[in-house]
Amino acid sequence: MTETGLPTYLTRQFALTRPQLATELGAELLSLCQTVTADGRLAPEEIAGLRQWLGDAAAAEMQSARFLRGVIEHVLADGRITPEEYQEVYRAVEAVLPFEARQQAHAARQQAEAADLSAPAPASTVTVAVVGAAQANPAPVLDVTFMVAGVRQDGRPALIEQHASAGLAVTLDFASAGSHSGEVIAVQLPGGAQIGFVPAAESRQLIPLLQPGGHYSAHIVRIRSSGRSPIPVVQARFFPAGIEAAAPMAAASSQPLAAPGRWGRMLIVLAGIGAALLVLAVLLR
Repeated sequence: MTETGLPTYLTRQFALTRPQLATELGAELLSLCQTVTADGRLAPEEIAGLRQWLGDAAAAEMQSARFLRGVIEHVLADGRITPEEYQEVYRAVEAVLPFEARQQAHAARQQAEAADLSAPAPASTVTVAVVGAAQANPAPVLDVTFMVAGVRQDGRPALIEQHASAGLAVTLDFASAGSHSGEVIAVQLPGGAQIGFVPAAESRQLIPLLQPGGHYSAHIVRIRSSGRSPIPVVQARFFPAGIEAAAPMAAASSQPLAAPGRWGRMLIVLAGIGAALLVLAVLLR
């Protein structure tokens, strides 16, 4: 048995073959798998990126891609990932890699696990200064990191290469009614240029918070350049209405998912007024 829990003769058939590695798709999958296993750990946005790439119809023809997609879909079925499931996905990625790359990924994982075991336990005491800092910087109601979807269309690769960079603030806004299914929230640069969309899984969490009266901060954490086009990784933090945070925040967009009629616009205005009056009543207590 191997560390993936499957017999060796079964995991061998999932590894990328030489003919597959000679194709553009196979080379891209190899590069992506090597990138996400470079530090011996998997981050949530890396699993989301793998899922996004594996969702490509062209990837369905490769047995290694089908195997890896099946593992990721199984892990994400309940909407959360446990530490054990992170390891399950990592080992599935190892099984997809050719021998030498698999050895490197395995060594990186062992090194990361050893570092975790030797790390000192966090202190159990909390100083007054830390408490004061926590009060000055309110905790977000949601903190999510994702890889921007839809970056290959409409000349966005060049736009990202020229104008996007780590640390740059971005805005989230409801996409136009003509967008494809799942492309609900657009990611925009400071000048308003659109670089892609929030992935569908994360959009379901953000839609209730991206309403009038809400506040959030969003910025590019880094830009992944291992695939055919650069992919920005964005962190978005949403805060309770009426809370001022130390970091600059944007007001949530008031644009609806689809162009509303007159009554729809009136309801949105009334909802915004109601939210403002509620915040004012709380502040005047």
